[in-house]
Amino acid sequence: MRTTVASLLAVVLAGVVMYGCGGASGGSAPARAGALSARIARTTRASAPFGGLTATRVRIGDQCLHVVVADTEAEQEEGLRARADLGGYDAMLFRFPGPTTTAFTMSGTLVPLTIGFYDAAGRRIDGFRMTPCPGDDAGCPVYRARDPFRYAIETTAERLPAGALVPCG
Repeated sequence: MRTTVASLLAVVLAGVVMYGCGGASGGSAPARAGALSARIARTTRASAPFGGLTATRVRIGDQCLHVVVADTEAEQEEGLRARADLGGYDAMLFRFPGPTTTAFTMSGTLVPLTIGFYDAAGRRIDGFRMTPCPGDDAGCPVYRARDPFRYAIETTAERLPAGALVPCG
């Protein structure tokens, strides 16, 4: 029995490694994940109206975006609530410490938003156009990616480029 379980685990592990290293051109998934994570870690202080947050640049498709970063639970819960615009930024990047299935709502949000969900390597795994909801979190629709994700990006409706999330330059 032990040999069978060990053999099965070896096959599953080999499949996971092969799947994780494959993918789109531009390098292996682990290399892209490391480059993306390192780039997002290089942040500067965000300017008004996002004082207290940080900012960075990321590329989606052929566009380099200047994004404000929400990487603490409090920043993520606040998100873009009560904001009519992005104040000179292109989007808000939600960065999680690892894969998550966190759900998003539009409670208290003033404008329609588009959200994209990306894995650790920057591959887009899901996305939605979301409409404002005047109620509280419990009374508003929930937006949840079909698979776990590491990053989410929100921008004003229909302004999220198509493509993978990668470092700029």
